[in-house]
Amino acid sequence: MKGSRTKGTTTIEVGAHGVALITIINPPVNSLSSDVLSSLKDSYEQALRRDDVKAIVITGAKGKFSGGADISAFEKVQEGKVNEPAPDFKLSEVLGDTLEAAKKPSVAAIDGLALGGGLEVAMACHARISTPTARLGLPELQLGLIPGFGGILIKMSRKIYG
Repeated sequence: MKGSRTKGTTTIEVGAHGVALITIINPPVNSLSSDVLSSLKDSYEQALRRDDVKAIVITGAKGKFSGGADISAFEKVQEGKVNEPAPDFKLSEVLGDTLEAAKKPSVAAIDGLALGGGLEVAMACHARISTPTARLGLPELQLGLIPGFGGILIKMSRKIYG
């Protein structure tokens, strides 16, 4: 990622036992901006290509998994500063095609917040583990909205259609 337009990223570290740790970094709540989603997809694909990686763990920096979508992107759309908040690829590619369909096992290590799209990222992993104080939820349901990142629909369609 280059320049000041970059907002958020991920890092990847591979331990001696073959576990790749991918960390979402976008303070203060590790929101899922276009840059974060793109970086998450790239880091995940890098881990899948590496022969020394046997499993993948996704977590968030500073005690927060992810607070969900980057709301500031939606504000910019309303103000007419950008045409759309979505990245150049479909979110279902990140969640379903990349994470859930991967041949290597993945675990979401949840601490702090996992809300909205953040929870959908966690659900796309093969397994989830959380601290006792983690807060998980889909707050958009209280507004009568269907979760927008595609994770819910991916899970449902895979159960229905295999």
